[in-house]
Amino acid sequence: MREWAVRILGADTLEEKLFTPDILTDHDPGSPMMWNEPVRPPSMGFSKQRKEGKLPPFHSHDKQEHRAACLHRFAGHELLAVEIMAYALLRFPEAPSHFRKGVAHTLKEEQEHVRLYIKRLKELGVCFGDLPLYRHFWCHTPYLTSPLSYVSVMSLTFEMANLDFAPMYGHSFEKHGDERSAALMQRILKDEIAHVSFGWRWLQKFKKKESDWEAWKEALTPLLTPKRARGFILHPEHRKKAGVSDEWIANLQSI
Repeated sequence: MREWAVRILGADTLEEKLFTPDILTDHDPGSPMMWNEPVRPPSMGFSKQRKEGKLPPFHSHDKQEHRAACLHRFAGHELLAVEIMAYALLRFPEAPSHFRKGVAHTLKEEQEHVRLYIKRLKELGVCFGDLPLYRHFWCHTPYLTSPLSYVSVMSLTFEMANLDFAPMYGHSFEKHGDERSAALMQRILKDEIAHVSFGWRWLQKFKKKESDWEAWKEALTPLLTPKRARGFILHPEHRKKAGVSDEWIANLQSI
């Protein structure tokens, strides 16, 4: 796993970023390793703008180029997730082996998400890297100091927010006649429910005596607020499928 993670973070081609070994072992996780910034292919470097530009509004999704712009941004997020999960494998070599296996499994699924987005983008006439890609999630890596902070930020904030954003965009794409993009968002949603479930289970194991909600809030980075874990339309049913408690969902609904 360690060699694979280093390979991903040091890759200067997309093929290398998305490479998945046939057999993964974790016999030598090594010592904790930090990584300042992932190497990227020349066309996929981080934009100099620190803040992401606004996505095309939902009412404009009748235009193919606007739907493609949304999918391109989401593909960028998935590539960041691949890199951050590789970072977690290097950063937390002493984490429980089942946790590390779970991160590796999720990483593989994120790689597949990138491939699926790239395929759909090509069908829409856009190459991945044609539009700006942002540093965004990577800015949080210095604050990922424990497996608890990792699941709190990645699984229970960014991926949890996707339980709202994926169906919202999927519905909009379908409404505007793009069934293939809508189906892709449905696939993403299905996988994200499993990823949130992974984070939720490990939150229970890593936290101390405080409540789930308090443990999560305390583990967030200074760059995040709890509101980042939801969209502007909350979908409680998807969180329930992931095993998230009613109390947690109620807390999230109240903010």
